[in-house]
Amino acid sequence: MTAEDDFDEFVRARWTATARLAYALTLDHQKAEDLAQDAFTKLWFHWRKVRDGNPEAYLRKIIASTFLSGRRRRWRGEHPTETPPETVVHPATVAVDERLAIHQAMARLSPRQRAAVYLRYAEDLSERSVADLLGCSVGAVKQHTRRGLEALRTDITFAAPDELADLTERGI
Repeated sequence: MTAEDDFDEFVRARWTATARLAYALTLDHQKAEDLAQDAFTKLWFHWRKVRDGNPEAYLRKIIASTFLSGRRRRWRGEHPTETPPETVVHPATVAVDERLAIHQAMARLSPRQRAAVYLRYAEDLSERSVADLLGCSVGAVKQHTRRGLEALRTDITFAAPDELADLTERGI
């Protein structure tokens, strides 16, 4: 099997999880798709070196660093102003309400807090793995995670950090 075939197979196998991670970081479907595509493009140039190692970890590292460096360069002069009105919702839409609440709360976190919380609880990575991905110390990951969870608790009133992972497992 050629390197190109290996890469194509890897992309097909990892696209959904990669797009999900990118969305969790960007909170925007179009930006997430762009981030995922950029990450796979960057991975392609290093594929021959990393394909026999741990390409998934290398891909996560690319996504995290591309997201964080892109946030520094992004122009912030434009902000959407229209917000959906609050209305009475049928009980069958509770999952949608939870998803929107999480989305809004995650959007209020700093990019590093959002990345640390998502990688720790939704991707179930160790503090050391998250530190390696974000290019910071384990102590910084602990601080970003703690502050992010505190902010989420005030927004959504999570009883336990595991609830974030539980909501992710349910597809919320």
